[in-house]
Amino acid sequence: MFQPDPLLGWSHLARVKAVHPSFEFRARYTIDDFGRRSTGYMGETSEVAILGCSWAFGHGVNDAETFAARLHRERGISIHNYACMGYGPTQAYLQLLHRIDLNQAVAKDGLVAYFWVPDQLMRAWRRLEWITLNSWVNPHGPSHPVFDLVNEELHHSGLVGHEGAVVDHPLLPGVVARTEWRMTIGLVRAMHELVSATGRRFMAIVPPLPDRKSNQATGKKLTALLMESGVPCITMNHEANLRHRDSNSLFYRFDEHPTAAWHAVVSNSLAKALFNDPAENES
Repeated sequence: MFQPDPLLGWSHLARVKAVHPSFEFRARYTIDDFGRRSTGYMGETSEVAILGCSWAFGHGVNDAETFAARLHRERGISIHNYACMGYGPTQAYLQLLHRIDLNQAVAKDGLVAYFWVPDQLMRAWRRLEWITLNSWVNPHGPSHPVFDLVNEELHHSGLVGHEGAVVDHPLLPGVVARTEWRMTIGLVRAMHELVSATGRRFMAIVPPLPDRKSNQATGKKLTALLMESGVPCITMNHEANLRHRDSNSLFYRFDEHPTAAWHAVVSNSLAKALFNDPAENES
């Protein structure tokens, strides 16, 4: 389902159907002619474009069960899903810069929604563990797209491999993590500026997360930093907890990816928060 990509590290093969087996699920994925996860909408221009990683892609759920497909089928919203497993803010920004023609792909008053989860923090810069994990893309060469901050400006450094990875110096612990936060906020702010310049709306979204202090604290920190930076963002944790008492059913036990129940919650929350769906407001 994937191919090496000279810009993004890896990307979807177009016009592919795949089966993802697990002892918890057996999910079927369809990739359309443009390398996007199928949502059931096949038009050229959509009201909504989704960016993100496996959570937004719909790891472990069938095409029709993703929140994007539900929004199209149940609410009539035209939507394209550009999310890809393993992506972080660097790939999302590069997609907007070079792969998604917003003037053609998103309606003039449309929305670009970037879904962020704590797993993406380690993907934002040069962390050795993440680069090592994804070396399968190009075993003998670079596979991880990187931006660096040069004079507080984002500078695209291209793809890097192990030789470009960074680990904390024993005398300077926490440098990598602090840089990842700076890069994350800088990249999301850059997405907002790029999308807004075309007259489209941008929204960073922190979806329902596993009910652990580390996840919740990280999600709250991102929301606070983005709001401080003037980037529109919403967090769904509170509303999801009110709607779904058994939070365990929202995530698979083995890898903690979202289940179909999670996607249903997210679809309903988005319909209310972003599209003022009257039916959802009454429910």
